[in-house]
Amino acid sequence: MCIVLHYSNILLCWLFILLLLLQPGLAHEGADTGIKIFIDHLFPYLLPYLILTQWLLRLTNVSSIPQHTKWKFYLQVYFLSALGGFPTGAATINFLLKSQQITKREAPLLLAICHAPSPLFVVGFVGVEILKNPTSGWYMLSLIHFVNIVMLFIFMLKFRKTNTKPIVTHQSEVLSTSPLIESIKNSLPTVLLVAATVIFFTTISFVMTETILRFVHQLPDIVMLALYSVLEMTSGLAVSQNLFTHSKWLELIVITILTLQGLSIHLQVAVLAKEAKISMVPYAYTRIFQTFLIPLLYWLIFLPHR
Repeated sequence: MCIVLHYSNILLCWLFILLLLLQPGLAHEGADTGIKIFIDHLFPYLLPYLILTQWLLRLTNVSSIPQHTKWKFYLQVYFLSALGGFPTGAATINFLLKSQQITKREAPLLLAICHAPSPLFVVGFVGVEILKNPTSGWYMLSLIHFVNIVMLFIFMLKFRKTNTKPIVTHQSEVLSTSPLIESIKNSLPTVLLVAATVIFFTTISFVMTETILRFVHQLPDIVMLALYSVLEMTSGLAVSQNLFTHSKWLELIVITILTLQGLSIHLQVAVLAKEAKISMVPYAYTRIFQTFLIPLLYWLIFLPHR
């Protein structure tokens, strides 16, 4: 099975290389689109929050928190991750595990739970620009966090007696340098990772779609949407606006894309998790579960009242 997967990946790489070589104009246009998406819709929401959350985490030491109030630490970690958006949660858990403020048993579950889009992204880009209704953005954001927080409370019940013991020397080294400078320095690789994956997957999805359209006169809208959304979330959201602006299903489509998130975001999380040797299994199961649950809840709670 591993050999088949290995050679399939090689074949896929060669296919993409040939597509880009044969159609450099499309590749350039796709890359331009990816850069525009990153600069206009992701960079303003990601960088400031990522630096601030990393800075605050460096000023926090779980060893100073009494075990009977450790739930406050978990809530703090969640809300810092939630404010930063993708992949701030993964970067936060990565840092906490490396500084041994959480255990190897806690890290995979927190990686799965502390994962949410930026509030400014959902309310601003999704609510205002795509849906033309910031209230819908707030509904989506609230539902995503409601499901995550329920899972967080289940997690806290399971780990309420966990005793984490940070290594003092390691923590002292973290605090001995300037927390702000360290936060800026350590945030830049994450920002570059996000930029690279967004531009790459937007380029690939653009070239694939345009190539198919040269052989097929017109693709069904849902196929066009799937080609973009499965690879890159922000591109999928932008395409949903173009293809389904007047559809009564637009909100359901958007909340589904927000929970599906696309390969780009999942690879960003995977890179950060692998760096800290965190298992991705709980993350994968949680994403599948939420992709079905959250759109269903949104349809049942909010759409019947429109």
